[in-house]
Parts: sequence; structure tokens; C-alpha cells
Amino acid sequence: MRLHTHDYRAPDTDGIVDGAVLMHREMADLLTRRTSTALHDLTTGPRAVSGAGGGDVVYAGSGPYAFLYHHWRERHGGDYRIVREVHTALWSGYWAQEELCAPLVRPGDLALFPTAYTRRLFLHHFPSVTRAGSAVAYPMLDRLPRCPPRPVPAAGRPLRIGYLGAMSLAKNVDQVLSVYARCHRETRGRVSLLCAGKPNDPRWEPDAVRAALRAGGDPAAVDALRLEGIWPQRRLAAFFDAIDVLLFPSTASRETLGRVVLEALAHGVPVLAADVGPAVELLPARNLVPTALDTHGTFDMGRVGPLGRVDEDALTEKLLTRDFAPAALRSEAPYTDEAFLSALRGDPPGAEPGHDRTLPDAVRVAPRPPQGPGQDPAAAADRLFLDFFQRRDEAVHAALDAHAARTGHDDPALRRIVDAPARNLADYRAFPRLLDALVLPPLTYTLAPAPVGAGTTTGGTP
Repeated sequence: MRLHTHDYRAPDTDGIVDGAVLMHREMADLLTRRTSTALHDLTTGPRAVSGAGGGDVVYAGSGPYAFLYHHWRERHGGDYRIVREVHTALWSGYWAQEELCAPLVRPGDLALFPTAYTRRLFLHHFPSVTRAGSAVAYPMLDRLPRCPPRPVPAAGRPLRIGYLGAMSLAKNVDQVLSVYARCHRETRGRVSLLCAGKPNDPRWEPDAVRAALRAGGDPAAVDALRLEGIWPQRRLAAFFDAIDVLLFPSTASRETLGRVVLEALAHGVPVLAADVGPAVELLPARNLVPTALDTHGTFDMGRVGPLGRVDEDALTEKLLTRDFAPAALRSEAPYTDEAFLSALRGDPPGAEPGHDRTLPDAVRVAPRPPQGPGQDPAAAADRLFLDFFQRRDEAVHAALDAHAARTGHDDPALRRIVDAPARNLADYRAFPRLLDALVLPPLTYTLAPAPVGAGTTTGGTP
């Protein structure tokens, strides 16, 4: 078996790399070290995989673009297997990928998911995603330290709380700050908070956060708060050395794993997280915080937002009483190199850990409006991709002109995407937004209330 995959090389600044870029790089590095791998450039079009033959595997690991490989295989009579990935949950990018792949998936093709939660979500909504044709595998642990669990400070002792990741409402960072302020007041200053991440809104800029804390009536909490911005990967050990517990209350609609959860556990730091979504299968039940889903709103797959809110009273109580278990990962197997490589060889892992069923079972996606006569979304997406990445900007602007004439709205942000000098496969604010506007508009969805007596988790499935 020979593997073919996109040669993912993107610049970074001072060791600071976007999470998606880092993931793609790590996958490519693993494959070139452990397998016979032919690297290609996806943006050159169908000729990129012209050398793939029978028995070969094309690993579509460069973002939500697996539909291109499926489309090109049909068009040019290829006979290779395709292994695709879904790395983001309720997002138009991967949803569109699966819609476009669905009629072209063959026996032997495989869809990989980072968690059983994400796999369950897509099994519910895409008949082309089957249990036999999907698996949970995300190689990460073999590139992380294996530190022993650190002792949990006793109740009444100083506690250093940490938050790592984007400072955004989707990740409920406002709840992190609120709970910290409460803990700081109730312990008379024996709790501190270290935040490392990029603010995605002016309200999360350091000066704004400090002003809000002062206005909340606890100015002393400002002195015990560190807002550090983005830390490069090489400083992760220093971050985790500076905290006793990591908070991960994210209910972001696009959350499928929470890379920081695995990173914290690998460094021996316990994590407290929402009891819905991916963290359910990663953490001990004692470290999960009750969460209320938003069953009244309507969500858009073109936007990221919180699907619910953690119980701040419960989270505060856990921190004050130290009611959480030391660092422990419930199941390591899906996150090892061997699980991933076995899946590529056609022998995917079988059983998966117990996982959240509340959230994926609650999702109700609006149906896709019927396509017009003669419309072929896969061909349109293929053409748009090549026009964009091969710098046929006139063609893309012409498509935007037609879209503006049809809708009566010309979006300057889309024009700026086309005029920008860089073309980055992992920039999900670029080509996927063009795909949303010109080919497959993002769908909407709601969350149904859980049935009375429904549990949070379900056992492993074969």
C-alpha cells in the first residue's frame, strides 16, 4: 500500500501555529516517517493524484476538501481508496464535504473522526457515513509528554486556575471569568487565573477584562489575573507548570475534541469541562460540569457559537471543594499513532469509549433546498476551488458578480478574500466562505429538548 497526501507546508511566526495547520503538519510528518508516502499539491487539481493506482490510499487530510478527491476519482476512473476526515462538527465546511462526498463514497473508503461524539453526529445525518466505513482515530498522544498526574491542592489551599484557547463566547470564556471572580471573592484571594489565547472580540482584550472585573466589585481579582495572549507550542509545558486545573467549559458548535484537554492531561493537569460534547469521553465523570443546552435558538452552520452554558454554581463548588479527579484520560487508544495507521491500512479500531449522546441526538438540521435543473454542486465546488487556488481571480469575481445580481447583495468581505495575496488551505475564513456563498449555503439547525430520563452517555459501539 502506498499513501498519497497533500504536502502541507504553511509559514508560522515565532513558533505560533494555527491549530488546524499544526494538526495537518503532524499528520503529514507521521505519514512520511512511518509509511511509503507520496506527497502532492492538492491545489494543482486532478493531476495531483494521477499516480495513485489500485491498492493505494489517498489520505484527504488537508481540511474539508475530500469531496475533490471523490469527484476526481469518478471523473478520471481512479481505483484507489480514500480516507477522509471530519475535524469540525456543526460547521458548513465539513457538512458540505459530506454532502458532496455522499453519492461518491465506495466500499473501502473510510471517514475518520476525532471523537465518538462527532462520529455519532454524522452517522445520524449522512447515510454514506456507516459504522463499517468510519472510525475514531486522531493521533496526538505520541507527540506529547506522559507526565504523572499532579496532586490536587487540598480545599483551602491556594488554587491556580488556567484557561487555554481562543477567548470567545463560543467557548464560554465569560463563564471562566465569572467563576474565577466568585472563587477569588469566596476564598479571599487564594485563587488565581492564567489565560492564554487570542481574544476574538474587543471585550476580551486585557484592559476590557480588567475593567469588567473592577466594575464587578472585586478589584483585587485583577491582581491575581494574567491575560497572556497566544503562547507558542514550545511554551506549553511552562503554561501547564503554572496552573493546578484547566477549565474547558466550551460548548462551541464546532468543537469536536478540545486539543487542549489532551495537552493538559498529558502534562498531568486535571480538566473540568462541560458534560456534553467531546469531553464526556475524555474525562472522568467527576470532572464534568452540568450543562444546559440552548433548545430555543436557531443556529447557523456558517457561524460558531455556544450550544449551551455550564452551571456556574456547580463549577464554582467543584473548584472551592476540589471536587475533581486528578488528570486521567478515559481511553488512550484512539489518540495513538498506531490506531491512525491501522485505520489507513484498512483495519480501523473497533470499540469506542462511552460518549455523549445528548447533544448529537438533539440536533435537528433543516433540509437542503432542492437543486435547480442541471445544477451539479460537486462540479461547481471543484471549479470554484481551482479558480481560487490557481489565481483565476477574474473567474471568481465573475461568480461573485452573478451572485450579487441574483441576491441583490455584494459582500465586500468576499471580494477581499479573492484579492488577498495568500492562499491557505487551512484558512477556514477564506475558500469555505466562498463555497458557502456561491455553491452550498450554510444550513440552520436547532436543538431539541432531551427526552425525560435520557442519559448523557452511551456505551461503546463496534
